[in-house]
Amino acid sequence: MDILGIDIGTVSVKYVRCKGTAGNSIITSQGDYPYKGDFEDLRLIVEDIRMKEGTDCEVAVGISSPDILKKSFTIPVLPKKEQREALNWTAAKALSVSLDDMAYEHLMLGRVEEKGVMKDEVLFVGAQKGYIDRVRSCFDRVGFKELVLITDIAFAYIYALGEIGERSVAVIDVGGKRTGLYIASGRRLMFAREILTASESFSDALVSGPGLSFDEAEQIKKERGFDEELTEILKIPFERLAGEIQRTFSVYNQHYPDKAVTQVYVTGRGAKIPKFFEKLQETLVEEVDHLDSIHTIEDKYIPSQTLSMNLDVLPNLLPEGAKRREQTKLIRKFSMFGTVAVAAVLILVSLGMWRSVQNVDLRLGVEQRTLENVKKGMAALGVKTVETVDPGDIAFIRSEIQKKDLTFITLLKYLSSRTPKDVYLKSIEFGGEFPPDAAASPDAKKAAGQPPSEPAKPAAQQAGKTPDNEYSVALKGYVFGESDALELALFNFILALKDSTFIRQIEIVSKETKTLRGRQVLEFALTARCAKHEL
Repeated sequence: MDILGIDIGTVSVKYVRCKGTAGNSIITSQGDYPYKGDFEDLRLIVEDIRMKEGTDCEVAVGISSPDILKKSFTIPVLPKKEQREALNWTAAKALSVSLDDMAYEHLMLGRVEEKGVMKDEVLFVGAQKGYIDRVRSCFDRVGFKELVLITDIAFAYIYALGEIGERSVAVIDVGGKRTGLYIASGRRLMFAREILTASESFSDALVSGPGLSFDEAEQIKKERGFDEELTEILKIPFERLAGEIQRTFSVYNQHYPDKAVTQVYVTGRGAKIPKFFEKLQETLVEEVDHLDSIHTIEDKYIPSQTLSMNLDVLPNLLPEGAKRREQTKLIRKFSMFGTVAVAAVLILVSLGMWRSVQNVDLRLGVEQRTLENVKKGMAALGVKTVETVDPGDIAFIRSEIQKKDLTFITLLKYLSSRTPKDVYLKSIEFGGEFPPDAAASPDAKKAAGQPPSEPAKPAAQQAGKTPDNEYSVALKGYVFGESDALELALFNFILALKDSTFIRQIEIVSKETKTLRGRQVLEFALTARCAKHEL
């Protein structure tokens, strides 16, 4: 939300509208109005600002008025729990007013030594609640509902100085009817005073001297200033103003001897009177300079801009407004966090739902493929339906299954007793084709004394055929040991298998030497004939 900084001076009201944060703000508009000093005129000015700028902004108000009291005093060094009561009691005594009817703030200035005793120095800033309410009503009646700050314009000038360290620096605001004299150390307003001699005092001198009208005096003052002819006439108000400034610096420097004023910045409409700055520079021993704006605006808008950029740290005579602003900031912060949290939860829930949907789709796909496979299997088996299957066929299939199971168990027992310790079997498989029977070859017949023309063996014993009393079996595994002993270990394993008629006609299908987990191994694959269990 944009911030509208409004400077209510003694003879003019100025405003600046800023957009963005304090460190990166942009001035979007500004304005200046002559001001008679009464609340009805202020209401009309505020209404015109509202017509130009709208009400969708926060409003920070700085006032230059004797109705805002500024008073410094000291209290004993106390714990914070006891400090508040001492502050109120001392302020009421120093101001001779009841604090119940005032809106105020206490600003701690630091420790000072007073008659050999260390004390806390305090700056009291306050105004009657009735005065603050009348200022508020001017804004409420025209539609500004976000009035968040009412402060003394002195603090706006102090923050306009930027970083000045712990040295003491003075700002002299030569206004229309009053001159504000503000001394700061760091970002603390150490001393504030209003001097009744100001810009209009020089106009009054021209009215009473040459007998000009007030408007004529104002015009001549702006055009000629302290020229040779008018210097003598303007001498009296100038010396009065310069004397008050010098006396103020003298009192301050005596009170803070280690923080004497060394730099003076001059601003205000009186500072624009021709040769006024040079006359003041000749009078003061301190270094005198113009108060320049940080941004490219006229120096008369400096307080308004400072209000817009620093409203969170300036003393606030509208405590309920300050609390409302802090509450609003907290609500906005929590709302932002809440929005992010809700968005995160929604994202997580959405991801969870999406993942659940994906899982459901995946499961449905798996189930669908399983059903299709089952249907295919049923279709393959469905060549014979339940009505056409012979009960004898079922008994034969069950018998064959039992035979293979018993044969497999018997084979496992046999292998466990015959397998050497360095040989490991990784798989045993039934099925496949038999290797050709060596006894059926011509060489084998010749070695057995049979004529080559002798009739062939039955078809069941030819290559690739499985006799009724045997199963084909494939053995795969590894031989561990030294590289030169792997072949011998495999040969011993084959001999151990041939010792019984349970496994015969063993053939080496493949063998390969490789490294497995850092050790030399011989991977092999064997085929053989295995007698059925009943044999």
